[in-house]
Amino acid sequence: MDTSLLEFIDQVDSTNTYLTGQIASGRDLPQLHTVVCRQQTAGRGMRGNTWTSRPGDSLTFSILLRSDMLQGKQQFAVSELAAWAVMRTFAYYMNEDQKQQLRVKWPNDIFYGDRKLAGILIEHSLTGTRVDYSVIGIGMNINDEAFPPELPSAISLRMITGRSLEPMEVLIRLHSELSQLLPDFLLGRYQDVHRHYMKYLYRRDGFFLFTDIQGQFRAQIKDVTPEGRLVLQREDGWERAYAFKEVRFDAE
Repeated sequence: MDTSLLEFIDQVDSTNTYLTGQIASGRDLPQLHTVVCRQQTAGRGMRGNTWTSRPGDSLTFSILLRSDMLQGKQQFAVSELAAWAVMRTFAYYMNEDQKQQLRVKWPNDIFYGDRKLAGILIEHSLTGTRVDYSVIGIGMNINDEAFPPELPSAISLRMITGRSLEPMEVLIRLHSELSQLLPDFLLGRYQDVHRHYMKYLYRRDGFFLFTDIQGQFRAQIKDVTPEGRLVLQREDGWERAYAFKEVRFDAE
């Protein structure tokens, strides 16, 4: 990994907010410029959730991605790319049985079984129909041994593998994985990351409980659209595509 791409900050509310602000100020930043925070105090997640981190336990960072080919209607490909790179990174440190438990929960949380291992938040800047750049915010649980009561389903890489890792080593591995996937992505070849995203999608096979504004129902996942909508098919065959905040997964 080119260390010139790294920018370290001791403490910040959100690396996504910081990086977006740096871009808005006119600062010239290279592809995959990465802002790493030792302690993030108010990291933002999907659905208005927050992501906090403790020094040495978690990795919290944001990566700048530019693509000349990406259209707004295809923007979810960035989420799929990031999720696949994070999964490949975690898998590098796991045995074969552990790897089988890795899943991506729509839209882009990384799960181990039914427990959250990482979260991803993508923010895009668009001009017309084209995406100028994307800021990929990632929080990865690395050495955590316990979590606060409001995060009962969280888990860390250490809790899975039984060993501690240097967080920067994990970040370097992630950059390596992302760099391998990026050339095809920048050429507009999004099919491969979508295929892997769907293959490892949480609750991909079978019918499960969901809740939307009309109440609880049982459905199976049929697809995720290029815009990131979750296509669900109910047991009676009725289908609907949901945006991020329009449906939730329910416990079985």
